[in-house]
Amino acid sequence: MSPFFKLLSSVWDYKNYTLLGIFFHILTAILTVISIPLVIPFFQILFGISPSNYRAPESLWDLENVLNYGFSRLIAISDPFVALWVVCIAVVVIFFLKNLCRFLISYFMVYVRNGLLRDLRQKIWRGYERLSLTQRYEKRQGYLMSLITNDLAEVDHGILKVFELLFKTPLVILGSLIFMIWLSPKLTIIAFALIIFTLIVIGGVSHILKRASAEAQESLSGITILVDQYLSATKMIRTHHADGFFSTRFDEENNRYFKISNRILRRRDLASPLAEFLGVVTIVVLLFYGSHAVFNDDMEPATFFAFIFAFYNIIDPAKSFSREYANVQKGMAALERINGFEAEVNQEELIFKGRKSASFEDTVSLDEVSFSYGPKEPILESLTLSVSKGEKVGIVGESGVGKTTVVDLLLGFFSPSSGVIKMDDVSISDMDEASYRKLFGLVTQRSQLFFGSVAENIVMDLAVDSTKLHDMCSKVGIEISSIADRVGDHSSQVSGGESQRISLARALYRDPEILILDEPTSQLDLKSSQSLIDHITASTLDKTVIMITHQVGLLKRMDRIIFMKDGKIMDEGQYHAIYHRNEDFRSLISDEITKN
Repeated sequence: MSPFFKLLSSVWDYKNYTLLGIFFHILTAILTVISIPLVIPFFQILFGISPSNYRAPESLWDLENVLNYGFSRLIAISDPFVALWVVCIAVVVIFFLKNLCRFLISYFMVYVRNGLLRDLRQKIWRGYERLSLTQRYEKRQGYLMSLITNDLAEVDHGILKVFELLFKTPLVILGSLIFMIWLSPKLTIIAFALIIFTLIVIGGVSHILKRASAEAQESLSGITILVDQYLSATKMIRTHHADGFFSTRFDEENNRYFKISNRILRRRDLASPLAEFLGVVTIVVLLFYGSHAVFNDDMEPATFFAFIFAFYNIIDPAKSFSREYANVQKGMAALERINGFEAEVNQEELIFKGRKSASFEDTVSLDEVSFSYGPKEPILESLTLSVSKGEKVGIVGESGVGKTTVVDLLLGFFSPSSGVIKMDDVSISDMDEASYRKLFGLVTQRSQLFFGSVAENIVMDLAVDSTKLHDMCSKVGIEISSIADRVGDHSSQVSGGESQRISLARALYRDPEILILDEPTSQLDLKSSQSLIDHITASTLDKTVIMITHQVGLLKRMDRIIFMKDGKIMDEGQYHAIYHRNEDFRSLISDEITKN
């Protein structure tokens, strides 16, 4: 199913509003078609045609005589002034009802349009939630952001905006076409031959727009990426005087988007005047052949004007659609990107494939696990590690040896290239993801704060247990009076130590079985680091702890140290034992002490 028809099928989720919209579309089309013959009495009165000029029709299918005879009778039973009043009132009533229906169409269909936008926005968000870490690394952040902003806006303006045309235009065209065929099949054939030619020309222009629109969205995504990178790394960029580098890249991408946008808008703006010109040519041809029919007494003048009016009711919505068709092509390109994103997310191999509820009673382990990022050299090679419940384990090693990869695998962020990760001798792939995640709490070296209050950053839930929150804040050294304070990412309102305490409180709030800490003190000064160490020690007495750290004060408090090198475990044991027997470990720790 094409993306467009897949979206169109979603309209049925709003069937009550859609059916009401379609009902009033039908009424609008009927009233539009009814309004066409009303021009005939105006011309009959204007031309002073005598009622005696017309005979009663022999068949209802002889529409021209039916209309002429009916309106001539109206003039015959009253004077022309009264007949004109009757026709004027009829026109006012019909157009009032027609425009009332148009309002009711908008009233009901706006709910459908915004509902579909809401559903698409929700679908993209659910896709974000399902993205694995691998996909998040592969996808650029600007690309992901543009899906829910730029691409969704293109779908709104390009596709959902013309839903009204899709429901209304065919009915108006069908009714007007039937009326035209009834009046003059020959003129109708000529008219539609010209319309088909017009659509072929306009379609050729618009087809190019779809390709150019995809380029434009990609370029706009590149601009979004650059802006995000620049704003996220302002300090680093300015420190290294790299503003010029980013400015040059921005100018290049901005100019590329400028050129593509020019091509798109020029072709889009060509569609409307081209359609109008071809429409005028069509009208001129019809006027020529119609006038010839009138001169030969094959058609009454008033009937010919009614035919032209009916044709206008076809050409006008056709012109409207041609104006919007360029936007439709842009919207289709955006919709294909959104559906492509959804397909990529759904193709990702799941790490958690089972429904078994996870629990932690004995050990969590990596058994002969190897892992590499793509085609690169393996980060881990046949690594086996087991952590018992209640044990405090420290992982140490130089940068790049795979320490963070170990905890990422334990957390289920990646699938191992080989080997298996187990919880109580059960592979985590057989477990339910939600229950497995609840077993863990995580604190990273860079605390991630979200825009909101301290309490919201800790609880991250709508349901707040105030007693539990206050108790947790006290354990990690957060002032109770500060939990309503507003903070945010890159916030200067809180210190590094305060940020890490908030992160620690967040990790402990749900009472996890296993607490993972990845260099929790690396960004802190000595005083803040020591304070956080004391809080970590006090608040994790009953927890299983897996900690990546080079902080000697923390390592000495671990039950076991895992010393890694080149993706393997080189040594393990208590701090003092490894320190005395392993020169590499001793050298690493000495270097860290010197740095600090």
